[in-house]
Amino acid sequence: MKYINATYKGVISAILLIVVSLVLFYVFHLPENGKSQYVILGLFIASVIWTIVSYKTNGFSSNTFKDYFSEAFKAFVVVTLFMAIFTYFFYKMNPQILNNAIIENNSLILKEGNRTIAEIEENSNKLRSIFMPMMISITVIKFLFLGSLVSMVGAGFLIQKK
Repeated sequence: MKYINATYKGVISAILLIVVSLVLFYVFHLPENGKSQYVILGLFIASVIWTIVSYKTNGFSSNTFKDYFSEAFKAFVVVTLFMAIFTYFFYKMNPQILNNAIIENNSLILKEGNRTIAEIEENSNKLRSIFMPMMISITVIKFLFLGSLVSMVGAGFLIQKK
C-alpha cells in the first residue's frame, strides 16, 4: 500500500469533517455549536492519531518527539485551514444563525431591564460586526490547541521504549 503523506491526510480528514458537519446540521438538524461538535472533534483527534501511528508503522521515523510532532503538525494545520475556510462559508450561507444569536442576546438584555432600546440596537450592531471574526478565531484556536495537544501526547507515547 502506498504511503499517504501528512498533508494529504490533513486534506482527507478536513473533507471528512466538513461532510460530517454538513450532515449533522442539514440532515439531522443538530445545532452547529451543540453536542454534535464532540463528533467533529473526535474525528479530528482520530485523524491526528492516524497520522502519527501510520508514520510510525511505515518506518519513516527516527523515533524522536520532533519527527512525530512535525508529521502530526503538517496534518492538523491543513485541517485547521480548511475548517477556518469552511466556518466562514458556513456562516455566510446560514445568516439565520447570527440573527437567532442576536435575537437571543436582545431578549436576555431586555430581561435585565437596565438598557435603552438604542443601547440594545448598538449592542446588536457590535455583535453583528464581530460575529464572523469571532467564529473563525474560535475555530482556529480550538483546532490548533487540540491538534497540538493530541500531537504532543501521541508523540510522547510513541517515543517510549518498550
